[in-house]
Amino acid sequence: MRHPIIIYSIFLLCSCYRQPLLLPEGGRRAGWDSHQEHELHRDLPSAGDSLYISGVEYPPGYDWVRDTAHNSVNASILLFKGSKEILRVPADDPWSADPDCHRIVGGHLYTFAHAGGYTIIGMDGAEILRYEGEESIRGFAVEEGRVLTLGQRTGNSGFAFRVNGKAVFYVDDGYIRGSLDCGLPRTGALYSDKGHWCFSYTRDGRIHLVQDNREVELPAVSDLKDAMLRNGRALLLCLEKSGSSYTVHAGSASGLMHYYPPIRFSDATCSFIADGSGVRILARGGGLTYVWDTNSPSLAEVSDRSLEIYPCRGGDAFVYSSGGRVEAVVPGKLPEGSYTMVSGACAMVAGNRFAVGLSGLDGSPNALVVDGDAELFNFNGPITSIWWNNT
Repeated sequence: MRHPIIIYSIFLLCSCYRQPLLLPEGGRRAGWDSHQEHELHRDLPSAGDSLYISGVEYPPGYDWVRDTAHNSVNASILLFKGSKEILRVPADDPWSADPDCHRIVGGHLYTFAHAGGYTIIGMDGAEILRYEGEESIRGFAVEEGRVLTLGQRTGNSGFAFRVNGKAVFYVDDGYIRGSLDCGLPRTGALYSDKGHWCFSYTRDGRIHLVQDNREVELPAVSDLKDAMLRNGRALLLCLEKSGSSYTVHAGSASGLMHYYPPIRFSDATCSFIADGSGVRILARGGGLTYVWDTNSPSLAEVSDRSLEIYPCRGGDAFVYSSGGRVEAVVPGKLPEGSYTMVSGACAMVAGNRFAVGLSGLDGSPNALVVDGDAELFNFNGPITSIWWNNT
């Protein structure tokens, strides 16, 4: 169901231009032009590049959904290039079969572990980095041969943003906002904006925004729910409660824009989703999800199902789920069978194409769906992420 809604442009506050601390990284939609010259669009990988898939394989007959022998059953982390398996890494000490403990970057399989007072990073099964302190990796990127990590201290508050294991920004009592489980950004809680690496965290109930190794000053805004840097400027998102309804606002402290209809429920959340094609606002309440496009006057998508959104020009891509089972892929169609998507990192837009990795349930094989065409993968375990490589 769609409702007409007027969306105002968002151009914004808190200019944050500085020299970068870190060197920068050197289905078909109607109306989509994959060759548009657009500052943010050019970062998207092209549809002609190689598609990599990661997954976890368990012994035949093992119920990986219930996973009653978690971390004690023999398993392997797999890497495919297209339909060809190119790497198999045993999921044993120190590597884990957990889907959030590995990701694909640039055609390589990176693995994350923490044990014995250290955090350990691997590439293609071999350890490449170890540093003191046990951290759960929430943001991860590889840039000019350097490994960037945003890690939350395990079992406690406190986190660090690190370059090759060396902390360049550290907070001893805060919590990182975001994780590697989200579809966007691909680097998890860590994201790039105009050559800077950025992230947000909470401390004492307040949101803080960081660019490289410095905090960005935010204006005093009540009901602040999300903040991000876009084109070097801070973008704020607020959720104002009035009686039994909420109103979403976005913009600056002095000129917040209103987004309707009000969300009339006792509890609600909202957040930004951003990619090369623009910024979306997601608001959830009472089992409904609202999606607004901030690029231009648009429609609000209202759904009573869980969804992952992947912004695209000419029409966004969605994966709809209910009760952990995927119900629809837009654009495209589901193959026969029953499927789940274990992480938002299992889908990706590249150029004018959309791909999603679906994990089979109830005996269905795994499936990679690209623009509605499905390719089956017969291993016992989930697809955990995909990556369209641009090399």
